[in-house]
Amino acid sequence: MKKLFYSLLISAFFLSFLFLKSTYAQSLSIGTAPTHEKLQLEPGQVYNDNFTVWNLSTTTTTYYIKVSSFRQIENQPGSAIFLSKEEDAKNPYSAADWVEVEMDSIELIPNRNFTIDYTITVPEELAPGDYNAEIYFTSQETVGRDETAAYSILGSGVPILITIGDEYAESAEILDFYSKEKMYEKPNFTTLITRIQNLGDTHITPQGDIVLKNIFKQEVGRIKFNANTQSILRGNTGTYESNWDLDKYIEDGKIAIGPITAETIILYRRHNPGFAILKAATTFWIIPWKLIILILTVIIVTYVVLKLTRKKKKNTINSNYHRPR
Repeated sequence: MKKLFYSLLISAFFLSFLFLKSTYAQSLSIGTAPTHEKLQLEPGQVYNDNFTVWNLSTTTTTYYIKVSSFRQIENQPGSAIFLSKEEDAKNPYSAADWVEVEMDSIELIPNRNFTIDYTITVPEELAPGDYNAEIYFTSQETVGRDETAAYSILGSGVPILITIGDEYAESAEILDFYSKEKMYEKPNFTTLITRIQNLGDTHITPQGDIVLKNIFKQEVGRIKFNANTQSILRGNTGTYESNWDLDKYIEDGKIAIGPITAETIILYRRHNPGFAILKAATTFWIIPWKLIILILTVIIVTYVVLKLTRKKKKNTINSNYHRPR
């Protein structure tokens, strides 16, 4: 019985290893430029453009070119994962049917760039807001397989976000703003997390500053919020990570030690941006405990050495002193 158990365990291990190797081998090795597009178009407009694609592997490979809408990965601003045919058909914001690509397959030769043209034809009657499509690639290996399962592994492409008109609602709120830790040894270890929810009917690209002040209300740092301009699609939330890069405790005579208050000031609207400001604050501590321990150690050692020196000196004096007979 024990022998059978070990045999099954070893078989399962090798099967899982083979499966992992197979999955790894299926991933695509292509690059695109641009990596994404954000367009402002009007109903009835015909838009022509192109993008460049190249093979990152060392072998010539044929890829099929397809179009679908996409969705944002949960809490990850600036991300896009394309939808299966069934999911795309149910997506009311899909622009996949608007996009026509000049070819349906391409043979990519290593170390060569290829340009692919496409046309977007916007329908005449359309409600204002955001729509999206992604021109993506699949390997020949997906042919004959369950595409829904294969697409999650074998895809890479160019997401296209299309905004129609300018009469749409822009609304957002900060759900969370906090420090990853309540205490840090150094300022440049500090990581601040901001989670924002998009409540409008168009994408938003929140940007602004995080201002850091010490116990004396002096500004000791400023972090550029969302420096990479990552957007949040409508109906989604986005989590942003901001890092303080100050590598010293004193900057321009201001001390970055003790309680530090961080306040985020964010703008997100493209129209009338100054009329919608998102604010939140949090507090954390900068305690240079290693430096404190070092200073205390030096003080204690100095004190002990001085005390021992005085004691030795006193003993020497006493030993050299002779009372008269």
